Amino acid sequence: MARSVRPATGPRLRDVWWVFGLVLVAACLFGTAFVVRLRCLAGACVRPAVGQLLDLEAVGGLPRLFTAGVFVAAAVLAWRGRPTGWGALWWTVVAGTVLGLAVLKLASAHSIVKGATSPWTTLLLGLAVTVPGLCLLYVAGRAWRVPATGSVVAVLGAYALTALGLDVVTTAAAVVQTYAGARTGASAAFVEEFGEALAALGVLAVVRWWTAVSRRGR
Repeated sequence: MARSVRPATGPRLRDVWWVFGLVLVAACLFGTAFVVRLRCLAGACVRPAVGQLLDLEAVGGLPRLFTAGVFVAAAVLAWRGRPTGWGALWWTVVAGTVLGLAVLKLASAHSIVKGATSPWTTLLLGLAVTVPGLCLLYVAGRAWRVPATGSVVAVLGAYALTALGLDVVTTAAAVVQTYAGARTGASAAFVEEFGEALAALGVLAVVRWWTAVSRRGR
């Protein structure tokens, strides 16, 4: 069985500076996409190709590609940083889960299910899949004494809560308005997509930290 490795201290600023850099990139990208949509609603649309590339919800648009790319990077780190023993299997499952999130984001699976059913049905389906999966991951990690279990499960749960919760919040906000127009839809899209991007960065940061700790331990 792999030896348990715990960091003596938490991450230092020089270890996580890149996270702040990516947060800044995300803020600029999603903020620009939001402004582009608002300008188009005001009749000042950019060229169609540029508008499609910066569309907050478009499949193949830069905002979705950013979030999916963050997940792919986290999956690669989880796979390459696997320890030995049962911990390797646990990290393999984590890598597969995160890669699955990237595929779902690229395919816009959440929006497809929401369009085919309703936000509330999407929430229930998401919880029905997420809660048992995270519980199994937590139990297996504790049983196999993987030090990263709590942190990784927490950030994956935070992403799920962000993706499902923000959708419900923005839907409820639109319902209580007398008239929910295009600007409301644009604001909801920005909040949801930017929130998911930040949660995905949290997953990447935690995975990178623990895989680095595991390598130092070996």
